[in-house]
Order: sequence, then structure tokens, then C-alpha cells
Amino acid sequence: MTDPLATLSTDPLRIDKIENVRCGPQSELTLFDRTGPGVVKSLWMALGGGNNPTLDGRVRIYYDGRTSPDMDIDVGTLFATHWGAGSTYGSHSTPHMHVEIDAETLNTAFLFGFPMPFGQSIRIAYYNPAGSQTADVYSMAAYTLTATDTADGRRLRCQGARFMDQAQTRQPGDVTTFATITGGPGSIVYHAYVGGVDAAAITPDSGNGRSWMERNISIAVDGENTPGIVSTGTEDWFDSGWYFEGWKDYGTSVHSYVGTDQPPAQPDTVGMVTDLWSKWGGVPFRNSAVMQAQPEPACVTGDRFCYAVLYYQ
Repeated sequence: MTDPLATLSTDPLRIDKIENVRCGPQSELTLFDRTGPGVVKSLWMALGGGNNPTLDGRVRIYYDGRTSPDMDIDVGTLFATHWGAGSTYGSHSTPHMHVEIDAETLNTAFLFGFPMPFGQSIRIAYYNPAGSQTADVYSMAAYTLTATDTADGRRLRCQGARFMDQAQTRQPGDVTTFATITGGPGSIVYHAYVGGVDAAAITPDSGNGRSWMERNISIAVDGENTPGIVSTGTEDWFDSGWYFEGWKDYGTSVHSYVGTDQPPAQPDTVGMVTDLWSKWGGVPFRNSAVMQAQPEPACVTGDRFCYAVLYYQ
């Protein structure tokens, strides 16, 4: 992590807030809209209204007057909480992310702590994809305005697949590509991953429907033919092992957490998050990066999955 004293600024810290504003079905609500340059230090939100507004609802970030967002990902995938974050009222944290969920009402609150630098302008919005449910929205965006673009044009971006409308299906031997990034320099800083949905063992295995977690996570940067980063397995990538020591829901380290509430219809599903910025200072690249989940013989289970990869570029 960068020494916080090295980034102290005399620029005033401000907050723009949304307090108890309703967002109708299939509508977008602007949470923060400023001309720059500047940096959004954090975004806190609380959402109510049911499953679609709270977990399938999407966070969007538009930079510098663009009409297409550089981030458009659902809350449940971003925080890997589509299948739980605690049996009754759960919470999970990493140094840059925090999420809380009431399992009965599905009310959700989160703190998004990755800085979002901007130049000409930034607009942060919430999109409610529900067909009939209305969202109750609260938010606080903490920010500073600066004299220059302190990030030299780098922006926080996301590649991912939302669960509601983009969930992907794979077979045991398939390679999963989480992110293909071209242009740089930059750094991958965060990975959220929900897998094991509809998992079925193609052949008998000791993990029931869980051998999908034997896949190794890899990152190749700057055209590497052989990835310089290859994990020993999916659960290991998120700082745990042995199928989460009995399939428990817990913070595996200060950098990572897992959610394994084992809903009856999806007993082999789990959500996982790891903060690569706090763990390693990010995964830097000069001009490209490819992040994948690789097959291996121990993986004999197909499944559906969704994911989010955050990076600066």
C-alpha cells in the first residue's frame, strides 16, 4: 500500500449525498456528478427494496463526458454476495471494500473504497434493473477537487459479467477469461468471483459439485507466453484452502473473504473476493494483461459463474 502520508493533500474533502430517494424499476439515479479534475475517495451506499434493487442493482461510473460507463456491474457480483454474506445479518470486509446484508429483508449497505480519479468530469449512478420493485437509495460520495489530474489520465475500470443478465456457463475443460486489458500502464487491484451455480459433477469426485474450485487463476502481463502468476487453486487464490475448511462463511484474511451460506438449491455455490491492491500493491502491467481460470485434470465439474475485475489504466 502507498504510504498515506505521501498522498496528503490540502484540497478540501467534501461529501455529496443522496438520502432516502426512490429509484423506480429499470431506471437510473445519478448519485454524484462533478466537473474536475478531482478524485472520488469513496462511495458508501445503502439499498432497500428486495433482491433485484439490492443485489442485481448496478453501480455505473462515467468518466470525462462519456456516454458509456467504464463500470456497470451489479452489487451482488461486485461484492460476491449473491449467495449470502452471513446466515442472518452478515458483513464482510477487505481494506478497500465492505458489505453488509440483512438476509431476511435483503437490505444491503456497502463501502466502495477504491479511489476514482477523474479529469474533465465524473458521474456515478445506480441502475435498478427490476421489473416491478422500487429501490430505496442512500449514498455518500466523498471527494476532492484538484488543480490537475493527479492520476495522469488513469481511471478505475471494471471488466466483468453480471449474474442477472450475463452469467456464463462452462464445462470442466473450458478456459475462463476474466479480463483482457490492452493499453497501459496500469494495475489489476481487485477480483470478485461467484462460482458453482448449478454445479454438477460430470464424474464422481470427492468434492461433490465443488471440483470447479480446483481451477488455477492465472495472470499474464505484457504479452507473456507463460503467465507469471498461476495460483494453486481457486480457493487458494482467495487466501483459504481445503474447500474453506468445511465450507465456512468467513474472512479468510484481511485481504479476502468468502461467502458459503449453502442455500438448499445451490449447495456448491460460493462467492469470493480478494483485494489485490492491499495484498500485493496490485498486479502492474505496462501495456496488457490477461486474467483467466485454467482447467486441470482435478476439475471435473461444470458450473455457471459471474465475476468482476477492477483495474487502473
